[in-house]
Amino acid sequence: MCECLMRLQDKAQTNGTGNNNNDGSGGGDAGMKDDDEERNNNMELLSLTYAISHLAEIFLLPSLASAMDSGFHDQTFDAVSSRIDGPAGSLTADTVRYLRLHHSAGSVLDSPEVVKMLESDQPEHYQFPPSFTTGNNILAGPYDHPYWNLLLTLIVQGQLSDAWNLLSYHSACRHAEDEAEDGGELSPEGQGFAALRALLMSAPVPGGRGDAYCDDAGLDDYLEEESLEQAEDENDGEEKEYGEDPGDINQLWIDGVPPNSYLLWESLPRRADKLRTLRYRRDLRRCGGRIDDEGAELESYMVPEVYQPRVAMNAFRIWQETIRVTAFPSGGGRCVLSALFQRFPPLPQILSILLGTIPPSIVAGGNTTSGGLTWSQVLLVELLYARPEMTPEDIATRARVAMSKGSGGGNRPFQEIILSIMNGGAGQVVETMFSLCGGSSGAALPATMTSLLCSLLVDAGYISARKDVPASSPLNIQAELLVLAAESILSSFSVQEQSDVGVRTAIRLLLPNAPPKQDHRARSAADNAESYDTEDDIIYEPRIAAMIAEALSHRLPSTDAEARDLLELCEEMVRLGSLLIADACESLAFSRALHHNRSNSGNSNFTREVYWLLRGMEVQSCWLPEQRRRTLGFACRRRFDSLCEGSANDLIAMLSVAAITNFSKTSERENHEKELSSALQAAEDILEGVLQDEAMVPVLKGHLEANLLQYTVDVALADAKGDTVRVAADIVHCLEERCLSEGDHGGVVSTLADPKLYPEFLCIAFALLVKEDSSQHGRPMEFASCAFTVHGIHILMARLTQVLSCEGILCSSPGPLGASPSNQPSLSKKEYFSAMRLAFSKGLMRAFVSHGPSTAMKTGSKKRGGEVSMDEELELLLSPCI
Repeated sequence: MCECLMRLQDKAQTNGTGNNNNDGSGGGDAGMKDDDEERNNNMELLSLTYAISHLAEIFLLPSLASAMDSGFHDQTFDAVSSRIDGPAGSLTADTVRYLRLHHSAGSVLDSPEVVKMLESDQPEHYQFPPSFTTGNNILAGPYDHPYWNLLLTLIVQGQLSDAWNLLSYHSACRHAEDEAEDGGELSPEGQGFAALRALLMSAPVPGGRGDAYCDDAGLDDYLEEESLEQAEDENDGEEKEYGEDPGDINQLWIDGVPPNSYLLWESLPRRADKLRTLRYRRDLRRCGGRIDDEGAELESYMVPEVYQPRVAMNAFRIWQETIRVTAFPSGGGRCVLSALFQRFPPLPQILSILLGTIPPSIVAGGNTTSGGLTWSQVLLVELLYARPEMTPEDIATRARVAMSKGSGGGNRPFQEIILSIMNGGAGQVVETMFSLCGGSSGAALPATMTSLLCSLLVDAGYISARKDVPASSPLNIQAELLVLAAESILSSFSVQEQSDVGVRTAIRLLLPNAPPKQDHRARSAADNAESYDTEDDIIYEPRIAAMIAEALSHRLPSTDAEARDLLELCEEMVRLGSLLIADACESLAFSRALHHNRSNSGNSNFTREVYWLLRGMEVQSCWLPEQRRRTLGFACRRRFDSLCEGSANDLIAMLSVAAITNFSKTSERENHEKELSSALQAAEDILEGVLQDEAMVPVLKGHLEANLLQYTVDVALADAKGDTVRVAADIVHCLEERCLSEGDHGGVVSTLADPKLYPEFLCIAFALLVKEDSSQHGRPMEFASCAFTVHGIHILMARLTQVLSCEGILCSSPGPLGASPSNQPSLSKKEYFSAMRLAFSKGLMRAFVSHGPSTAMKTGSKKRGGEVSMDEELELLLSPCI
């Protein structure tokens, strides 16, 4: 996150520089000024957010390097001790990088004004024009010439690599270099510059010398290490020549002080040296150099594995002693730098800083009005050159002293915040991020950073997530900040018309804090009891789960892929027992089902609709823990039941009409066949969507509507093939009464088909029996055949009795089941049902002859598969319907 902030700052500054070069005029100037002001305000907030996050990472959060080295990824934050309690000098390098990055102007060698100065014949005497204020502001200092002010700034910040780069543009240095190239001996000035190069390029200062191999991002970047190793494997043996030769970064300048000695201040020096070498090998590959040289080996066992204060200080003392001998010999005698010191008086003052002392003229600001060094520069000098072995707990004390000495004023409240964090004030981090850095403004980025830092500090044990509020329930600060961040993300992305990204981002932010956690207090209390419920030691955070559910419920996915992605994100949470998120996931699946129901210009895509309905049912009936499951869910189940039953009803109605209607016109018959084909295709699509779902097929094994649809489709297909036996068996299966499961339906007795479908099924059976009877007319009875069994005819006659009762044909007086006097059945209907009953009776005779008297299932017993006698079968036929 901080890396993104830093790159965003660079991009905004680049765009701002480009805009400043445009000469605009007219009414657009005011708008541009407003945009620039808003951009500057945003950049200031981003910089402040980055600074607070970086400082909290240094002084409060456990070291990523030491944590990973000790197997921290398998432990909790509590297993890692506070970094403030670390050994002397263990935080110096990180603090130096923090001060360089957030309280310094950064490198200005590439700025246009500095480039113009360095291209002059004598940069050390260059002066900017009076009207050119930008360069003067950047390069202000105690000296009259900006060149020496810039050199002072680089030395103070510890950017010694840039300092030597600046000195190499000095006119005397270039002159000495030209003489050496011509074969002449080095002049005293040339010898002095050579000595300066050795001193600066071998400095073992904490935080590095500011070159390309020890940048301010630090040397514990594991992601960069992995990417560099991957790039090296991919480019093995491939040479590319498009970069500059980096030279030998391991060239020894001072005996006893290797060039990589500054790595000794890192928490894991050997790992840092590996990353430095990987960067070097990358540059060697770019310029076509050899990476198998001794100086480019990845594993350097000369560097210790972990931070050792004595080893680091030993190299540092040797370096500073070399400076004293080379530049400031005892007794005031001449040295190799005497010629340079005599010609350029600012140089000895600036180099004296390398020994940890700041000349009074520099502290006071010299003869300028700039006010001298700032507090961050004073602290940098002390950490880099005076006391690099400073203990972590003393850094805050020395920072307070530097703030009292530093010039230029500054934001005093912000300085107090810095001191509080350096002293371990974790609460100050959250308070500052929330109030000062925009955490409460509703902007996504600062709100997210606030919640992430709070979560890290809670996990590290520096602050407590719960806060007791008088006369109120305890407040979970971590949960509240996470919810606020999620709301800010949803709002910000919605304004940008990227709601899908906002919902996914908010959910990914909340998910790590949403799962239930063990309540150790409840567990320990239960251990002392004789018995306890295992669910009592589970803590659910309802605010987080409710926020996830709300985000899902208000999102209408535009694609199946988006909906599937959201469901996969929340699957683990549902399996842990979150009912709120389960309901939201079902709602999400239901919305996609409705989309496919209305797609294709009103023509539903039944297969996709069924798929998403089954996903919602799967969430409720499979994902949830067994004790929390809701059978097949709610909205998705109701829609699925209605879809299956409606499709079955339409198909059966079409088959019934086709069975009993003689179409007088060919066009009418063709239209009906077309409608029947369409209804059959829709039913097959729905059934295909069900049968293809391996996860839900076992769950739907006893589902009434799905089974009704399956047998209805079988009736239609068997009828098209002329398989009357299959048609009869499927009709009986739909009309046969059975005891439903106790768990799903309470053990009630019912049929697959709804009672309102009984007439349609009976009409199909009636037409089949009439056709069968006419085909066997005149044949001896002993050769008669019937598609229905005796048991099947019994089922048909039982359902017919129910239909006749509902129609009022069997009741002589009005009543609940009979027709009112004003609504008596017509004569034609009575004749039709009378003919149906006669056809069933004839079918019963043929069934007795064809199948024998004992082919029905024994329905009088609780076990299926038994045989019944003729007397029992007749008793069942003559008994009233339930």
